[in-house]
Formats: sequence, C-alpha cells, structure tokens
Amino acid sequence: MSDRPLVSIIVPVYGTEPYLPRCIESIMRQSYRCIEIILIDDQSPDGCPQICDSYAQRDHRIVAVHQENKGVCGARNTGLKRAKGEYILFVDSDDELHDNAVEVLLADREQYDADIVSGIKTIVSPDGRRSHHESTDEQYTVYRGDAALLLSLNGDSNTNSACSKLFRKSFIENILFVEGKNVHEDGFFVFQCYARRPVLVQHNIPVYSYHLRADSNSRQRFSDKYLAMLYFCEQKNRIILEQFPQYTDQAHNMEVRVNLQLLDLLCRTADRQYREVQSRCIKTVRRLYRYHRPINRHHQMLARIVRFGLYPVYKRAVRAKYFR
Repeated sequence: MSDRPLVSIIVPVYGTEPYLPRCIESIMRQSYRCIEIILIDDQSPDGCPQICDSYAQRDHRIVAVHQENKGVCGARNTGLKRAKGEYILFVDSDDELHDNAVEVLLADREQYDADIVSGIKTIVSPDGRRSHHESTDEQYTVYRGDAALLLSLNGDSNTNSACSKLFRKSFIENILFVEGKNVHEDGFFVFQCYARRPVLVQHNIPVYSYHLRADSNSRQRFSDKYLAMLYFCEQKNRIILEQFPQYTDQAHNMEVRVNLQLLDLLCRTADRQYREVQSRCIKTVRRLYRYHRPINRHHQMLARIVRFGLYPVYKRAVRAKYFR
C-alpha cells in the first residue's frame, strides 16, 4: 500500500466514553487501509484517555495525543498540525464511518481531480432508527469556481459540517477552526475552504453515521454560545465584501437565514439580557427581507411573522408549548 496516498482521520475526543470504541472500530474497519487515525484526547474527564491509549497499542495506524482542554476546534486544529496524510477526514467521537467511506471518497477525488469530496450523513436516532438517506441512486455533482461558495451562501445543508468530507490537505493549508466558538464553527471552516474556489464533488452516497444522543441539546436553554452564529455571519460578510462583492445579494440572504435561526433559538429564553440581540435580529430580517430565499416553509413563515411585527406573539406561543 506504500504507493497509495495516506489519509489522516482526525477524531477530537471528549466525554464520549460509551461511544468511542464504536467510533474507533468503524475507522479501523475501513476497506482502504492506508490511513492514520489521530485521536485527540482533549483532557476528557472520563475513561476516554485510557481508551485512546489502548487502541493506539493495538493498531500501529493509531496515534493518541493528549492535550489540555481546548474544545473541539482546538482538538481538530491539533490534528491538522499533526496530520501526515495527503488527505484529511474529520470524525466526531460519538459517530461512525461506513466501512467503505474512505475508499469511496478517495475514488471520487481521483476520478474528478477534486479538492474536496462530500458524501452523505445517515442520521441515527437514539433508538437506532436510520434516516432515509440509504439511497442506492448514486449521483455525482461537480462544482467548480465559485459554485461551492454559492452553495454555502444559499444554505445547502451539506455545507454545515466538516464531517463526511475528504479534504486535500494542500488545498486547505493554513485554514484552521476558530477556537472558543462552538456553534456554526464547522460551517465557517467549510465556507473558508469553499472561498478558495475548489473543485467540489458531492456524491449522494452515505459514508457517515451521525448519532443523535438522548442528551441532545435541542431543549437546552439559550446561552451566550449561540451568539457565535452572529460572529461567523459577520466574518462571512467580510470575506464576501473583500473578495466576492458580486455576491452581496446572496450574502444578505445568508444573513437573514442566520438571524431567523437565532430568533428561533431565542424562543428558549425570556432573559432580559438577550432583548438587544433579539431586537437586532428582528431589525436585520426586516431590513434585508427582500433578499430572502427561504430554505423551507418554516423559514418562509417565520420571516413573514418577523416582517409584520408578530415575533413577540410567535415567541410566547412557542414558549407556552415547548419551554414552560
């Protein structure tokens, strides 16, 4: 296998002791064998450090790195700096790779001389049910030039995650995750990659299993961490203004979408400290409403609600139903 390119698979590890062995073993089973598995123990408080060391002793392709806690972005950045492969894959430590994931993505990369190849995530519920993405109708779409960037600006769901993608390491050189921000950080990393005008292949074949956990944050209280959404939105706008001014309208559409997402999240709190943020989001949606191209019916409805000044009524109704 020495003539085959090395693929580095980066796994940030923190607080996932019950799921970590399943994750590591799914990577070890890859049909493409020329891989290195970089386990970044981010000062996990459970048994994860010992699990990482145990697997590193069992398989010479596994490297266990232990570091002071830096968060998932810091762990991924450490992995990027340590990676020796020509290609990079990210896997979260409570998820799994399908057995042929690396082989499929690398074949696509070689066939189309791609800089980035994206597969599909299968969503696995806590009771083991899988999403409908087990399609056998394998279709490829190749994007060149600015096309990948426009996918991100227009809200394509495949642009929100760094997982289920194979990156050419030389192409993403010097792009790192923003440490200290834990919401939309994946999307901004991918956005920066797409701003380099890659050859992107999207292949509608499942390569990754994303496990929804019973302790999902879907009902968590609103907190300051969600304000990272506005930070990354501002950073994207800056890049568009400086490098792609011809896509200002699409950037406005993206800005409306992000503010609608935040307004939905703000329904979780009645805390007065977030009133200014709420007011800012409402003003942004109203100001840029004409640029909005809804990605779903809910966003279409919510944008109209905000436009006509009915968001306070909507928020009270949502809180009464879900967040008593």
